[in-house]
Amino acid sequence: MMLFLWLSLLFMPVSAALSGLGVWLLAGGEQQEDRELFRNFICLLAVFMLLYWGTVNTDSVRMYTDPQFRAQTEMDANPIYNAFKDFSPDDHRTLHEFLILRMSQGATLSEAFLQARPLLDQMANNRLGFADQKSRVEWGKVTADTLRELQTVDPELCYRVLSSQPLDSQTLARVFSVANTEAFQQAVAHVYESAGRGIRHERTPGDTPVEFNAAAREFHTISDSIAKQFGEPVAEQVARKVFPEQPTEPPAPLCAARIAQLDAMLERPQAMAAMLIDSALR
Repeated sequence: MMLFLWLSLLFMPVSAALSGLGVWLLAGGEQQEDRELFRNFICLLAVFMLLYWGTVNTDSVRMYTDPQFRAQTEMDANPIYNAFKDFSPDDHRTLHEFLILRMSQGATLSEAFLQARPLLDQMANNRLGFADQKSRVEWGKVTADTLRELQTVDPELCYRVLSSQPLDSQTLARVFSVANTEAFQQAVAHVYESAGRGIRHERTPGDTPVEFNAAAREFHTISDSIAKQFGEPVAEQVARKVFPEQPTEPPAPLCAARIAQLDAMLERPQAMAAMLIDSALR
């Protein structure tokens, strides 16, 4: 912003200096009347003022000189930001304020979006019930893959995310791969886009209804399998989605059981998987 202000302050001095140089070059060392010199100076001043101001205010230059313009331009090109803007004004306002605050503290847009990940995760889960089946399955896969990455790094970090506890900026930047971050952001955008259509009662081609009792039977089948693998206490916590800040069971089996639960749900046909994922994550 300071650079943009300096360029604005130099607007007249630079234009006048260039105009004076132009008058001298046009004169070619010959003596001219004051009226002619003044006319040439004014004409050149107008030309240089237009050129200078036009150049300084082009988008390509403002991307380097005006941080606020650069930040807004980068946000407008982001699919999550646009999905929120198009389908949820309230959530868009919340996200916008979060990103602006983080960038005002020195974060880049990508860093700000990374720090917004817990917020985006919560918002997407809240919208999941309106999303189409393909978007729910995509969201379930990203969630399972995210927990898997965290489990590999540190089971306690996995459990912190599982229990909706925040991670600090340094940890967020360290634990998620670029591929996972991109898949997460794409899935958030798809959930919001399809949820927006769902709220408007626009049916998605290919979505098929699932009987509640059939879904309940599948859920119990998966829960029984989790109990055999990890024990009844762990299976019960995962089935009831009870994850207190202080785990009552070791974090590693709890996270592994949750991942196994989501993976088992995702193995079902899309319609059934979507219903089970919705039940598990909302």
